[in-house]
Amino acid sequence: MSDSNTRAYLFKFRGSDYVFCRTAGHGAEAQAQVVQKVSTGELLIRKVSKNRLDRSKCIEPNEFHLMEEYLSKPPRSPDIRPLIPKFYGYEKIQSKNGKFHLVSYWQLINGGSVKDLILTKYNSVKHTKFNPDKRFPARLIARMLHQVFSSLQHLYTVYEKKPIFYKDLHPGNIWVDFPPSSDGELSDIPDFYLGDFGYAGWDFGIHANHTATRDIDQVMEWARLMMCINLPEDQRPPKDGAVPNPGDPHRGTIPGDAPMTAILSLYYDFCHQLNHFKDQTGWHIRKPSCPPPDLTSFIRRAETLEQKLTPSLKGYVSMTGLNEFNDPRVQKSMHDMKENAMRMARAQPLTMHGTYEKCLSPMVRNFSIKVHGPFYLAEMRAATGRWEAIDDVTYHRPGKTRGSGRGLRAISESPDEEDGETDSEPDF
Repeated sequence: MSDSNTRAYLFKFRGSDYVFCRTAGHGAEAQAQVVQKVSTGELLIRKVSKNRLDRSKCIEPNEFHLMEEYLSKPPRSPDIRPLIPKFYGYEKIQSKNGKFHLVSYWQLINGGSVKDLILTKYNSVKHTKFNPDKRFPARLIARMLHQVFSSLQHLYTVYEKKPIFYKDLHPGNIWVDFPPSSDGELSDIPDFYLGDFGYAGWDFGIHANHTATRDIDQVMEWARLMMCINLPEDQRPPKDGAVPNPGDPHRGTIPGDAPMTAILSLYYDFCHQLNHFKDQTGWHIRKPSCPPPDLTSFIRRAETLEQKLTPSLKGYVSMTGLNEFNDPRVQKSMHDMKENAMRMARAQPLTMHGTYEKCLSPMVRNFSIKVHGPFYLAEMRAATGRWEAIDDVTYHRPGKTRGSGRGLRAISESPDEEDGETDSEPDF
């Protein structure tokens, strides 16, 4: 028996129990939830598709196939150290009415995305506002280029017959993670993961916007926008990979700012190499048979610059002026990034008190909790100190109303739904 009437939401997957902690986010196709594995305390992401479909339409997404068959394989070169979230598997959940939806489990990435760093209420893809009171570390721009290019190189080489193109590399798909350090606390410096492979595949098709370098061009554009946060209009690199004054060795020099000068010089060198590749390839670059450029030199050069910008190399960075981590603006940016990651990494199970009815219709800041089941009500057992399901009854969508007076119901009581019906629900 339990020590109290404290309850939580519990999910079952492949013989293990998981309890709901919080909503991580949601999109048009799925909702992401932070869950805690009961046996280990590990935090994972549980993604639930919003569409409920017939079995014939509920097929394995391309992303799951790529993760299991290719992206989980070791890289072909020691220079390639891809950062791709671990995929733990998926299952099809069936309702009483015969409809299905997909549930998958993934490694938790705790720091949001590059989109969160660039696209604030003051900034957009079209216009990034310069704020002299804020600064994004140049070292992290080099680190992002190094790590994302390494992940792309893994995609391009892991399948020996032809490259896998990512095809959807917007800043929301470059994820930021602060890994745990040796003392159990989060590291001070984040890693950049490549996530969400829903559009990835071997062929990019015949389309005006798709070329063999499209993935790389998009990474370069997000790096450019990260630099624009630190630079006024007259010092910013131009769009579309253009290199001003190609023959000038001092192009991109920012007076009094050695870190930004170094990263801007690297950016222009990469743009020059990409433009040379495009000139050599010509119209063939738009054909699916055209391979992308080898990114090995890009990876090595970005990693080398990252190391030069690392504060631990005290003598070197002091001598060259590359140490920017004593800058209060940088310290503030890093503090804010890590604070957000800590809130996610320290998520605890959402607990409730009171009657069954109250637990099945919880409210947080006047918003209903959007769990997306099926789930069990669980209690903490005194004998084991673990969450365990109270009974075998499963529920779906606490607080969900359908028509007049309908609240949460057991799945066995769920009315029939149309094919592909979607419940669009807000975050809390």
